[in-house]
Amino acid sequence: MSFNYQGTYIIKTNLKCITGLHIGGSKESFEIGGIDNPVIKTPISIKLEDREIKEGMPYIPGSSLKGKIRSLLEWQYGLVGVKKNDGKIKHKIKYVQDENTLNDVAIVFGIGANLEDELKNKKLHPQPVRIKFYDAYPTKDTINKWEEELGAGLYTEIKTENAIDRITSAANPRQQERVPAGSEFEVEIIYEVFDDNDHNRLKIVFEGMKRLEDNFLGGGGSRGNGRVKFGNIKIKFKSKEAYTNPSIQPKEEEFGSVDKAIENFEKIKKLTEGK
Repeated sequence: MSFNYQGTYIIKTNLKCITGLHIGGSKESFEIGGIDNPVIKTPISIKLEDREIKEGMPYIPGSSLKGKIRSLLEWQYGLVGVKKNDGKIKHKIKYVQDENTLNDVAIVFGIGANLEDELKNKKLHPQPVRIKFYDAYPTKDTINKWEEELGAGLYTEIKTENAIDRITSAANPRQQERVPAGSEFEVEIIYEVFDDNDHNRLKIVFEGMKRLEDNFLGGGGSRGNGRVKFGNIKIKFKSKEAYTNPSIQPKEEEFGSVDKAIENFEKIKKLTEGK
């Protein structure tokens, strides 16, 4: 099978924390008696076009977004199977749709290199990964809000929880660091097109974003953490010709929500017209 790169969809959106968000980080920088469960933070300052991400500010790793959205889609499309190995039950993902075709989730998100031999047995080979998630950093307004309402150098909240012994009712308190509700992060998603069907496959990315809104991101979701919502969605298609001819200006569509993007998906596909 041959692939012909056609261009790239660039999706920019804001992710808002509806409840506190906990994506775990390293405890190495914390002293004894410090926080039990810190969030991941930038190890150094980062200067962006419109703002500075200071050392110690929380961010959302692209891997966290990609992994969660992919997992939700795999369950949604019935791709999660069960495999028994040495008496243990393990989940197994069904990457193959039929003897000659990978399923769309595998095509969009990629497959593990360790499955190459398995795919060769079915006369299939790994394909280019279509989608990439960049690390998401806090917006300028969120940084200002942290500094004004939390204080200089403070960007998170500490949530204390209790693990209750069911027999003695004894409490075992624990602390968890969270990004405060109301914080927003700038998310950028890159989706590359290698065949004509990729334009239609893009829709499952928005389906995955919607599933995430109705699920949770990070840890402690069953205890109220990690509810998020996407907004201010901007998407454009940059053709391969646009990369060599700066006079070609990609068209852009804007949507206020994921629902609107799905509802108007045909508009997104038309971004390729006149490329």
